[in-house]
Amino acid sequence: MSKNVLFRRFLRNPVQVGALCPSSRGLCRMMVSHVGMESAGVIVELGPGTGVITREIVRKMPENAKFIAIELDGALCNLLRQQFPEITVCNDSAAGIGEILKRYSLPNPNVVISGLPWANFTPKLQRSILCSVAEHIAPGGYFATFAYLQGLMFPTGQRFRKLLGEVFSEVETSPVIWKNLPPAFVYRCRK
Repeated sequence: MSKNVLFRRFLRNPVQVGALCPSSRGLCRMMVSHVGMESAGVIVELGPGTGVITREIVRKMPENAKFIAIELDGALCNLLRQQFPEITVCNDSAAGIGEILKRYSLPNPNVVISGLPWANFTPKLQRSILCSVAEHIAPGGYFATFAYLQGLMFPTGQRFRKLLGEVFSEVETSPVIWKNLPPAFVYRCRK
């Protein structure tokens, strides 16, 4: 079901949705690994789409953790609310993470997971979202996002990697997940 929904949303707005098919189970698991998910009190997901990474977050997060998913596409928000009634789904822009945390009276998150299509964003929007995340993440917290392997061959992918290094003091990459379409890897970042 999520493949069909994602494909239709992609056709309507490819810049905002950014992917033809959902991330693989291997990529989803890598996204939530080695970021302190098991002890996080507050978790934010940016751009959850159809919820494939959301499912892994819910599976790994502590029972008493607060989890808010921020999705710009209204139809995908409705799908997420149906699939995950136990989490808060906010129909808003990831750039407003600070205001969204205030609105829900949440402290800064320990973990921020992003499925946003960074390559589709302008450099200004990339910087705005990343700086907002860095400003609002808890001390010692993690930011995780992924990139497609072939993206590193292009200036936009190289620019994004450089930007991560400017915004965060630590940036590490996971091994390549070859069974994802296309192959991808995870960036894990800390302030």
